[in-house]
Formats: sequence, C-alpha cells, structure tokens
Amino acid sequence: MSSVVPAIVSLKNIVKRYTRGKQNIEVLHSLNLEIPDGEFLALMGPSGSGKTTLLNLIGGLDRPTEGEVTVAGQRIDRLSGGALAK
Repeated sequence: MSSVVPAIVSLKNIVKRYTRGKQNIEVLHSLNLEIPDGEFLALMGPSGSGKTTLLNLIGGLDRPTEGEVTVAGQRIDRLSGGALAK
C-alpha cells in the first residue's frame, strides 16, 4: 500500500501580471506546482523567467493575478496583510 504525501505548497492555475506604463507583462502563465512535505527542490532558469516572483507568491509577499496559493493547508492568496504577518 502506498501512502500519499500531502503537499506543503500547492499552486493552481497561477497567473502573475505586472503593468509597466501602458504595457502588461505576464510573468507566470497558468502555473501548476505541488511540493510534497519534506521534499527539497531547486528553482533554476534564466534571468527574468519568474523565479523570484514564484518565491514571493509562496512566501506571501505578493499575490497572484489569478489562481490559488496554498501553503501548509492554508489558502494564503485569500489572507489579509495582518493574517499573513501572523
């Protein structure tokens, strides 16, 4: 019998857009990612590929334009600034 390890981080259909002047820049496009509890991973990619944006979303420092961010079973994309600080 195999056991399912719950995800400590789950991102579903994440889109992140920034506005620079009149231009919209989409950094993350419909990203889906699950990181099981206890797993280690590395983010690698060229400059401007969205690595820091992804980490900021997981850390609650930024909010997605679209999609869901769940960390340790809590939807952090819905939390207020005060709740995130706690």
